[in-house]
Amino acid sequence: MNLYSFDDPRRAIHIHTPTPPQPWINYLSNGRVHAFVSQAGGGLFWHKSAVSGRITRYRMHHLPLDTPGFYVYIRMPDGSVWSPSFRPAEAELDGFSCTHQPGVTTFNAEKSGIQAKLEMFICPDHDIMVWNLSLDSDLPEAIDVDVFAYMEFSLQDWKCEENFGYYRTHQVITRFDEEEQALLMIRRLNHPPLVYMASNVSLESWDGEREAFLGHYRTEFNPAAVEKGRCSGKELPTGHPCGALHPRLSLKPGESANVSFFAGVAEILDKDFEKAKATMRQSLSSLRKTGGVQEQKQKLNEWWERHFDAFQCSIPHESAQRQINTWSAVNTVHTGRYSRAVSRLAPGSRGVGFRDTCQDMLSIAYRQPDWAAEVFSFLLSQQFRDGHTVHFCYPDDPEGPYLSTRSDNHLWLPLLAYAIVAETGDVSLLDRKVAWYDDSTEATVWEHLLASICFAMDNRGSHGLPLLFGSDWNDSIAEMYHTKEGRAESIFAAQQAVVAINRMIPLAEALGDNESLNWLEESHRTLTAAILESAWDGEWWRRGYDDNGHPMGSSASEVGKLFLNTQSWAVLSGIGTLEQRQIGMDAVEENLLTDVGLKACHPGFIPWPEDPDSHCGSSRGTNENGAIFCHANTWAIIAEALLGNADRAWKYFTQLIPAEVAKTVGIERYAAEPYAWVSQIIGPENDRYGWANVEHVTGTATWMDVAATQYLLGVRAELDGLRIDPCVPADFKKFSITRSFRDCTVVIDIEHRSGQGRGVQSLTLDGKPVSLEKGPVIPASLLAGKARVQVQVLM
Repeated sequence: MNLYSFDDPRRAIHIHTPTPPQPWINYLSNGRVHAFVSQAGGGLFWHKSAVSGRITRYRMHHLPLDTPGFYVYIRMPDGSVWSPSFRPAEAELDGFSCTHQPGVTTFNAEKSGIQAKLEMFICPDHDIMVWNLSLDSDLPEAIDVDVFAYMEFSLQDWKCEENFGYYRTHQVITRFDEEEQALLMIRRLNHPPLVYMASNVSLESWDGEREAFLGHYRTEFNPAAVEKGRCSGKELPTGHPCGALHPRLSLKPGESANVSFFAGVAEILDKDFEKAKATMRQSLSSLRKTGGVQEQKQKLNEWWERHFDAFQCSIPHESAQRQINTWSAVNTVHTGRYSRAVSRLAPGSRGVGFRDTCQDMLSIAYRQPDWAAEVFSFLLSQQFRDGHTVHFCYPDDPEGPYLSTRSDNHLWLPLLAYAIVAETGDVSLLDRKVAWYDDSTEATVWEHLLASICFAMDNRGSHGLPLLFGSDWNDSIAEMYHTKEGRAESIFAAQQAVVAINRMIPLAEALGDNESLNWLEESHRTLTAAILESAWDGEWWRRGYDDNGHPMGSSASEVGKLFLNTQSWAVLSGIGTLEQRQIGMDAVEENLLTDVGLKACHPGFIPWPEDPDSHCGSSRGTNENGAIFCHANTWAIIAEALLGNADRAWKYFTQLIPAEVAKTVGIERYAAEPYAWVSQIIGPENDRYGWANVEHVTGTATWMDVAATQYLLGVRAELDGLRIDPCVPADFKKFSITRSFRDCTVVIDIEHRSGQGRGVQSLTLDGKPVSLEKGPVIPASLLAGKARVQVQVLM
């Protein structure tokens, strides 16, 4: 039996076993409250921040794996117990499947003539997670079954709980609201949100104390209350809180019995506890009415469909089409919401990474530009007057940001600004005012962007390249070369600065800011000259220079001879001759290509203690030390597309599609979800070659989406219009794309006659030819006021 199967019409994956190689999770969210749930019912629930607003517990690095979670126990008349999600009862099931869809997870299970369907999602209009359970019976006679729903509550402030939980337990109580039949969890200190658990049917019993429900020396796998068939009805005066609700359902042959459980949050504002309870009552009343739950699910599905409608394609490559149309689009929402902070192994303590979030919003910019603009404004508020930025921060937590200076954080801002303005056509975004992080005075967005380039230009080393500081995008580069003296320089950051300036020049022209335009052009010339003078090694582009002025990533190096990123960004920046760019990418294919992607560098650095003088902390083949760093692979895909190397570009893309990698190395070795992008795959210099890790919360998601939609399929927004410039293999004879752009749905049919991979011969809009004088761009003026247009492209 296959472990899983895709269901593309439903945008779903069906997981046919509760025990794949590791937990395969799905995120549920309304943007305010969030959860992830695994194929076995394990998961985490939080409000705004997984650090300061954690509602339930989840063991991220401990055994038993993937516990606790959102648990349902079904107790039969003979006392036997089973769970629709397999866990926690772990009884052998007669049938099982878990289906992950955008924002919804559904379990279907069968045991002893009873079919169970358990559906989980978070309501758009209420800060409530719904567990909707339906039971059907094939038995010849009516029976009563006891159902128990269980969550283990966290003490909300995760760091305090980890460090001071033995005191914090005395600040938490549970109470049962008889009128609402709701169990309340209250933390007395600092008035965090009210947490509650309720149902839409009458209850037989309940528990608010973990030990009362589980029993002494028991776990979620064998709770005493379920064994007895009844909870104790204990509120918690102090100790370990839980939510356990117990209704009884009557099952008649050929009929369904239904129960919904609600796990919710109500904010306490101005210490007004009664107002929070009123919010709870209103939400429960809305969901308990007939059709209330289904109404919320419908709204959730509509939100996702609007997100998908921004870009859809029909191409002759099934797994690529699936990944582009559904799973990349889903993954970009998760990274947009969680940066790199929350997953089954990431507790949320990292906060919002500055460079990460700038990149994550690039894929949101063309699907939901208002969301991207809101996040962009927040990021600008984390910028210092001199142009550099914080490294990561905690917008929903009182903890201050991490202030380590990096050479690249600020350089991502112009890329995001251009993406938003190009998508909307609204140059007035650049006139908005945002305060500096270290100064209460405000500056325009445009002034913030200029400051980002100023910082790069004002902080250059002896070769005229930007100083490395704590690192550039590669967090390990300073560690690898022990650059602690502050003189090291980054060629990669120099290339990024050129790309940033390339984005800012058309913005300066649109603003009519000739003074800044002249300065940007001069800065471009200065950086380009410095790169050309010091970066070319003969067969590839170097990586930078260490404190002593020695080159990094050179043919003279024993380890780390060749780095991927400077080869791809030479193409993205347009630096050097076309021959140099092509030679650099040829070196990538020759030296870095594996069966499942491109290594970040080669050869890997030898770590301590094998090398007593090594400063590299990562084993060979892991992280930036020779892993297949998927995030970095995306830029190689874009580079090959820009060079017109269609076969290479699509090979690099398709070999990294999660389901394809799983086929290549085997799902047991790959282990990760076959639908979610990963940060890295362990490289061939390590015996765990093929193991994928850091799933979901990775920049791979955004950049794979951008690479596929904007460079492989070639549809991307520019200030003046919509560029259509695909780079596709010869067997893509005919394909189509639907793209939303400035309130117009653009339906694009493409005929690829020559098989040359790239090059648009003609464009027509609603049957009328479009001039190619400025390239294959449909001017925005031709789309203005139109709801839908038809475009024909001949390649």
